Amino acid sequence: MAALSILCYTGAARSQLLRWAATSFHTSAALEAARKGTRAKAEAKKAASKKEAVKREFIPLKKRLELKQTGGASPRRAEDHLKNPSDNVWFARFYKQQVYTVEQAFTMHRETHHPTQLDLPDALLHTEVELDMSTDKTNRFIDDFYNVLRLPHDFNTEQERTVLVVSRSEDVQEKAIQMGATHAAGLEIIKQAQSGDINLRDYDHFIAETDILPDFVAVRGLIRKRFPAVRNGTAGTDVLALLERFTRGIEYHTAKDKYHHDYATIRVPFGRLGMSNEQLEDNLSVLLQDVNQQKPNKKSNDLITRAIIFCPPTKWYFKINHRLYLPQSEKAIKVAAAV
Repeated sequence: MAALSILCYTGAARSQLLRWAATSFHTSAALEAARKGTRAKAEAKKAASKKEAVKREFIPLKKRLELKQTGGASPRRAEDHLKNPSDNVWFARFYKQQVYTVEQAFTMHRETHHPTQLDLPDALLHTEVELDMSTDKTNRFIDDFYNVLRLPHDFNTEQERTVLVVSRSEDVQEKAIQMGATHAAGLEIIKQAQSGDINLRDYDHFIAETDILPDFVAVRGLIRKRFPAVRNGTAGTDVLALLERFTRGIEYHTAKDKYHHDYATIRVPFGRLGMSNEQLEDNLSVLLQDVNQQKPNKKSNDLITRAIIFCPPTKWYFKINHRLYLPQSEKAIKVAAAV
């Protein structure tokens, strides 16, 4: 009927009536805005109800095995958040480890190894040095290292190592055997190794005279990193003097954690309980300084993070202040001067 009534009009009246009819079928601007806001709220509510997809970081298999077996916990004990014990009896896990002087550690180990106790008055004293193998570059770590060190005061280390001495002089070869070398030979050792009559892999260390090194290069592929060199003290003009370090010294090497490559330890004897406190402290000081010298230039933080003293077969260990035996850094000197 509305359409028939509009047809009755003609001219300008009809056009005006059509414009009025068209606008009457649309909502106002306010109602249109309200409708858009309602739709936006509905869409937001719908999106929130959906479970948000969480992007999981890819974890390599080796890292997943580490997390499964260790729980991701580092073997390094964090103590910065712990308090110092205020009593003489405390739960060790809830407080910082007590730091002892080396004299206190020696005395307590002598008490447990006294003839009235374990009856081991001349037992070997060991130290465990904890290392931070990280470098200034992320995911870059220090390679394993080792050394044979002659301490100021000799003792029976009970360490066994095989040493081959190469010299042109037969007299030197005989003296080398008398001093404790496993085997001593001349240039004939090269042909024996190439023919298979002797296996160079049976020897831990090689000491040679410097003038023999050009000829000894022929077997370098068989001994690789153990090839004699002047810089590491395995080559020189006096091989007998070099041999003393390997027959009377101690050998230490790093042992890295399987999953945490920034963590490593060194366990090595540095004396016996029967030695004086001064001798033991001298040996320990030289050992810690030598380990600290292995720190590369690409590492700005400390290499040694902790040192303890223990004496098998007991499991008691005593933490010491290892920084007393290391050269102070420029930063530490400035801090001390400011105080």
